[in-house]
Amino acid sequence: MCVGVITPTMAIKRHKRGNRVYRAEYKNTRVDGKVKSKFIRYLGVEGDGNIVKPPVKTLDKVRSSGSTRAGDIDLLWALAQDLNIPDIIDRMTPIGSNTSPGKVLTAWAINRVIDPESATQLESWIRTTDLPRLSGIGEDKWSKDLFLDSLDAICFDDRTTQDLKDLSRNIDMEIFSEWRKKHPLNKKDHVAYDLTTVLFFGTSCPLAEFGYNLGHLNRRQINIALMVSKEDYQPEYHAVFEGSRSGVTTVRNLLAALPKQDNGSTGTIIWDRGNMSMKNVNDLESTSWKLISGIPKSVKQIRNILSETEIRSRPQNFTRKARTAHIYSVLTHGMLYGKTRNIAVYLNPLKALNESDERNEELFRIGKELDDLSTKCVEWDEPRIHSEISRIVGQWKPYIMVKINRKGGKRIEWKYHSHAINASEKLDGKSAILSTDQSLSAEEIVNMYLEKDFVEKVFRTMKTQEEIVPVRHRLERRVRAYVFVMVTAYRLIASLVYFLRESGDKDPWETSQKLLDSLSRVERTEVQLGKDRRIWYLNLTSTSTEILKKIGFSKLFEEKPQSE
Repeated sequence: MCVGVITPTMAIKRHKRGNRVYRAEYKNTRVDGKVKSKFIRYLGVEGDGNIVKPPVKTLDKVRSSGSTRAGDIDLLWALAQDLNIPDIIDRMTPIGSNTSPGKVLTAWAINRVIDPESATQLESWIRTTDLPRLSGIGEDKWSKDLFLDSLDAICFDDRTTQDLKDLSRNIDMEIFSEWRKKHPLNKKDHVAYDLTTVLFFGTSCPLAEFGYNLGHLNRRQINIALMVSKEDYQPEYHAVFEGSRSGVTTVRNLLAALPKQDNGSTGTIIWDRGNMSMKNVNDLESTSWKLISGIPKSVKQIRNILSETEIRSRPQNFTRKARTAHIYSVLTHGMLYGKTRNIAVYLNPLKALNESDERNEELFRIGKELDDLSTKCVEWDEPRIHSEISRIVGQWKPYIMVKINRKGGKRIEWKYHSHAINASEKLDGKSAILSTDQSLSAEEIVNMYLEKDFVEKVFRTMKTQEEIVPVRHRLERRVRAYVFVMVTAYRLIASLVYFLRESGDKDPWETSQKLLDSLSRVERTEVQLGKDRRIWYLNLTSTSTEILKKIGFSKLFEEKPQSE
């Protein structure tokens, strides 16, 4: 059976209520012979002359002017404002631009946190976000040249002195000072200092040199140095060095930039054994800072101390539980770098067992190969035999005594050097840590040193989340300024993590990433609701709203009339 629908007609119906007759408009539609009416609108009271029309519901006339990415953008901008980052940059850079380099570089730092783009693509990305409104810089002004000019505002060639004028580190230290004023520590500061390498793909930057890196890649690099607070993960100092510089040669640069205080120690610096030297230790002791550092086993005095120090796996020596083993430690004293010092010696029993097994396995293999060589080299001349012995023994030469027999019998005679093996066994699994703070126990020294890897987390964040590589700049001044932008971007992440941790979050690093991911979908749009213009934030979840409330940003996405 076919259903017939007749074109609808409009009709006005009258309804009497008391002494008044009210008029309303309906739409009539006939379906299969039956008329169905649908209310359209109210027309007013009959007999009043002009028909009174009720106010149209605002939702009937919603008109949007478009939307921009706002959620993560607005939060990171608010964090930057909390540190006064744009104002500090503008205050410390030369006047010469109508556009604020502080706001431009802050926008770039925000980009590096959430959606890394190069300077050649930034302007198109900026226009899709809330940054033009927040910064007050019109969409048409964002360009590659604007970003590069802003880099040149903080690091530039001084025409007067013909030198490179680098303001980036001073600006960074001022930003940190602002952070510490607003978020003071209730105890002495513990900081970690370390370097990381950043590889270059070009050859024109004078900072890019060949140097040591874990990948042993034959590529030019620069070194970035950071000193980071253990308490809130904020960078307190950063520097850019040539790729060939080692950590030990950069310590004086760090000490020259350390904050000075007249009374008491400002805290403790923790650095890796690669930065150790008598000069560096003595230089640091002339400041008000304390030092905790690993000491290389290549130092003769340390080998003696490790050999003479016995650490038993007893409750009184227990220090911490590592991932795969337990750590035990004792506090001892010894002559080092010109004076008697406190040295914590700690033992990892599992590491000791592994080192012993590896040594035994290798020495056993070498013995078998020497026996095989003795059989097949009967007719060889001595130079050839010596060459093959050197190849087989390699770095294990101190542990094996080998000689060529010229009197008949076995061509090669060898035996293990028991004294050397016994000496190594006394070092297995042991490490030494220097502490210039006389008040610390072995347990405190070891724990502080082994927990210094928080600075490595900063480097990982910069290299992965912020994608610092590849470095596309070739001029030294722009490389230095670019690193400043990357450090500023990390500073925003650290600020968010700090607020989350203070709110009681048990995993602030993971929560920070989840929050930014959720907020990345939040859009800001202006809508016309009848005669009212309002701001709406789309896609904001209740979970994100609750987190923002806990960290003190509950009003960040408060919907207000557009005029406000």
